[in-house]
Amino acid sequence: MQLPTRILLTTLAGAAALAASAQTTPADPVVLAPISVTADLWESPLARIPASVTVYDAAALREGAVNHFGDLVNQIPNLTWTGGTSRPRYLQIRGVGENSQFEGETPDSAVRFLVDDLDFTGLGTIASAFDVSQIEVLRGPQAGAFGANAAGGIVRLVTNAPTPFRTGRVEATVGEDALRTGALAVGGPLTAEPEKLMFRLAVQQSRSDGFRRNLTRNRDANARDEQLARLRLTWNPNDAWRWETALFAAELDNGYDEFALDNNGRYTYSDQPGRDEQRSLAGSLRGTWLGGETFRFTTVTSGARTRSVYSYDDDWTAASYMGFSDLARTRWVINQELRLDSVPGALDGWISRWTLGAFYSDTEEFSRYTNTDPWNVRGLRTVYRAKNTALFGQLGHDFSDRTRLVLGLRGEAVDMTGTGTRTRYRASSNSFDPVVNTAPAFDDTFFGGKLTLEHDLTDRALGFVSLTRGYKAGGINVDARIDPTTDPLTYDTETLWNWEAGVRGHGFEGRFTGEVTAFWLQRENTQVRDSAGFGGSYRFFTANGNDAHVYGLEGAAGWALTRTWTVRGSLALMRSQLDPFTLANGNSGGGRVLANAPEYGYTLGTRYGADRGVFFAADLTGRAQQFDSNNQHESRRAFRVVNASLGYAWEAWTVTLWAKNLFDEVYDKRVYFFGNEDPDYLETRYENRADPRQLGVSVAWQF
Repeated sequence: MQLPTRILLTTLAGAAALAASAQTTPADPVVLAPISVTADLWESPLARIPASVTVYDAAALREGAVNHFGDLVNQIPNLTWTGGTSRPRYLQIRGVGENSQFEGETPDSAVRFLVDDLDFTGLGTIASAFDVSQIEVLRGPQAGAFGANAAGGIVRLVTNAPTPFRTGRVEATVGEDALRTGALAVGGPLTAEPEKLMFRLAVQQSRSDGFRRNLTRNRDANARDEQLARLRLTWNPNDAWRWETALFAAELDNGYDEFALDNNGRYTYSDQPGRDEQRSLAGSLRGTWLGGETFRFTTVTSGARTRSVYSYDDDWTAASYMGFSDLARTRWVINQELRLDSVPGALDGWISRWTLGAFYSDTEEFSRYTNTDPWNVRGLRTVYRAKNTALFGQLGHDFSDRTRLVLGLRGEAVDMTGTGTRTRYRASSNSFDPVVNTAPAFDDTFFGGKLTLEHDLTDRALGFVSLTRGYKAGGINVDARIDPTTDPLTYDTETLWNWEAGVRGHGFEGRFTGEVTAFWLQRENTQVRDSAGFGGSYRFFTANGNDAHVYGLEGAAGWALTRTWTVRGSLALMRSQLDPFTLANGNSGGGRVLANAPEYGYTLGTRYGADRGVFFAADLTGRAQQFDSNNQHESRRAFRVVNASLGYAWEAWTVTLWAKNLFDEVYDKRVYFFGNEDPDYLETRYENRADPRQLGVSVAWQF
């Protein structure tokens, strides 16, 4: 770890010296553009938010040739993801988060994933970066704003809002792996009064071959075919009301065929290649009443329906036990939030700012799983429903013009019910096994919140300390294949205590921005996902292990060395420990670092260019090794990846030549350790390789 850290710190120190010397030049000051963070309970300028946050604005996304949120995950401090799907879907922050949702696993999540006001938690396949104005990642429990589904943090994509003037963008991309993408965004007024009714429409289609070649089928069975459309409307009927609506549709017909028994990383041999399909329809309505002198009222309603298919060849060959798994799901998510917020400047007492709100969520998921081999047809059907009801509030007190205190509280109740039905048909005897049913239920009430003290160290620097109590709701196991005499039907709520201290600020006449946050996260009654079985026959469940702790450092800095040249970098350090545990069924784990908690990560990047002419961008990203599971000891290897782009902009046109994984680094996005090769089914390490080098070119026309 020492070498990349030293390189990063030395480079950033050199850039700081250059920036300092540049102040003596009589040229106009170069100012880094201000950014606001919208995912927190109170929207704040990035330079003033007392939390550990990463934000990529539209310029950074374009310069980095970011096509999908998955292109960014490895660059964000202490954010990790687990492969096993066609796109990154399962996210973890500081080691907190799920790494799968196989059959029988419920849609719990510790990292909230939002597109504007639309809830796609656990469904990040749809996270195209086209026509996105910024991407925000808040680290640590967000109990006050989002409660049970944000124990690890929040990821939010903010799309371009409607405007009172005509604007748009057309973009086309071609690249290796037969990549072909076309996209269109257009917006503007819909009435003679430009600000009365406005819209923004974005559509995109993308296809590629998926970096694998199936030799048994002699075709690209891992290919991607993705289509999406987003429509946003803003209506201002009068001075008192503002209404905003968003409609979203996505159809993702992706293959899933990535593993091979020989771990070659390029060729597969499945005779029954799988699928990773997702069809989502979602909508939201946000209304804001601005007519009050002391407060404003906001209502946010959202709903989403997602139908998905996740299937794969169990044995990954045409010459083994011939198993095939097919999992179909339908998920409905309905959220309703009501809140009252004080009007800025309206209070002149002990409380300088306040928010009071209520939240309700209803999640239903239905699944149908079939596992077929020449001797059996195994079936599993599940129904899951969770209702969350919460009251929350937050207030601020100004001790002085420079020192402030923020207190947030949230009380939440959850009620979960579910059923699981297991069936089995035996072809050899033409008979059915007895049907097995389970019907677990769980309910709990929990409380969380935060206490933050922030102080303006100078006019350009903010310091803060905070204590947050988060929670990850307990739940139910609906996999009817588990043994209820040893495997748990329910598991308990996990509590998280998070301490943070940080500094953020800017200087050198706006040329420099930087932040650093130290954190300690204590996890009590840690939830662990577990499984038992071999080959294509498994059972899945969640249980509670022992306590765990994570501590570390997250920092980022940026320098505008000149008007056209900037340098940016980030550094994440993390140490963790999960206490040893043994479950009732005898499975054990812990006694080492947590899964999804690499000891270090870093980025070092540079940008050159202005609005017109030649521009260039390059990023070096590195990560330490990390475990994928808390009950097996195979880890993904450490890696260093370089991404780069070179382009030219003139008038309304931009042409960008880009490279991802420029030096073709070989590393992993998922590692398994189990028996899958007959006749002995010896436990073996199996690797799912990350994408190799890809070169491409994008052409865009802005109007």
